[in-house]
Amino acid sequence: MTAVLTVLGWLDLVASAVLAGGLLHAALIAAPAPAGRRAMSCAAALLAATLAVESGVTAFRMHVIAGLGGVELLVDVARSRWGRLCIVRVVGLAILALGVRARADRRLLAGLAATWLVARSFQGHAGAHGTVPAVVDAVHLIATAIWLGALLQVALGGPLTADLAVRLRNVATTAVALVVPAGVYGAFLHLPTLEALRQSPYGRVLVAKLVLAAGLLGVGAANHFRQVPRLKPGNASAGRTLAGAIRLELGLAAVILLLSALLGVLPMPHTMP
Repeated sequence: MTAVLTVLGWLDLVASAVLAGGLLHAALIAAPAPAGRRAMSCAAALLAATLAVESGVTAFRMHVIAGLGGVELLVDVARSRWGRLCIVRVVGLAILALGVRARADRRLLAGLAATWLVARSFQGHAGAHGTVPAVVDAVHLIATAIWLGALLQVALGGPLTADLAVRLRNVATTAVALVVPAGVYGAFLHLPTLEALRQSPYGRVLVAKLVLAAGLLGVGAANHFRQVPRLKPGNASAGRTLAGAIRLELGLAAVILLLSALLGVLPMPHTMP
């Protein structure tokens, strides 16, 4: 069951980041290319299917634990914190998908997308700790979506111009400035002691995530200080190098999101006996 929940959580995170990040990219950096718009539509469809399966798995687990069935089971799932927030996310997803299809105002969709991501943070471990941890986690999630969603849109948008690269760099730098402290807060929240970091499955997975995140930050820093300044008209090699670095960032990010999904399934150390 852990593997199933991890894969579902990973698909949830990836699709949410692609959809919301693409909408935030459209408002902050540039209008999406046709391929980028298709990616957002595919992400919305994938997320709809993922949420449906996640709801089914949650209902099955509640049936096994509590022995409920039929209408009583459905009502119980819908009344739970997870269920209520899932309904909010489904309604928000429908609104965002319709907005993408109708090409609604980009700023309005970006604001709705950022607000919509907050519901996911309240669904997870952070939401179980209270409002402040959930809000901090939401900041982390929104900043991550902006960063990764923008990278994907740029990767799908064709040749990278110097002006677009500079705008991407500025937005990504701001996103990283929010991701890092929010991530540090979350680590201290879920890992109260150094022993928990070393000995718990949660702690070991977190260490692996932090190592990969450091590598991702290193690639981003190289782009910021080295590749983007070299991107000038006529310097085709710089453009190819930056495009390759962006693909590397996206690959690392996919693995990091997988580890994040696993962290969302594993028991937190301070709740373990």
